[in-house]
Amino acid sequence: MTSSTTARLLVVDDQPAVREILAAMLTLGGYEVTAVGMGSQAIQLLGERPFDLVLVDVNMPGANGWQVLDRAQALSPAPPVLMISDERYEAEALRRGAGFLGKPYRRSVVEESVRQMLAAS
Repeated sequence: MTSSTTARLLVVDDQPAVREILAAMLTLGGYEVTAVGMGSQAIQLLGERPFDLVLVDVNMPGANGWQVLDRAQALSPAPPVLMISDERYEAEALRRGAGFLGKPYRRSVVEESVRQMLAAS
């Protein structure tokens, strides 16, 4: 991704309010955001088009965040993944090669985490 392009982000969270706030926050930050409420939707989208970063909640009914992470990491090139949950999942996310953002979070922390993940990819 060059600096002249807009990063494409995939936001996955089964809680509509959380998903909508996160998507709005990132859109205001200048990113192109696709937001879905189910892990199965995210897995399908990952097979259809490229994303520069995936932000995914760990706990969701059906396909959970770990399954979305596995799908993203199987792609070539694999987009970085930022797991979003409570602190008890941080070590597992990092062990599996993902970034981690603990809930609850502030806008400044989300923006910095996204910038860091995109810069590292």
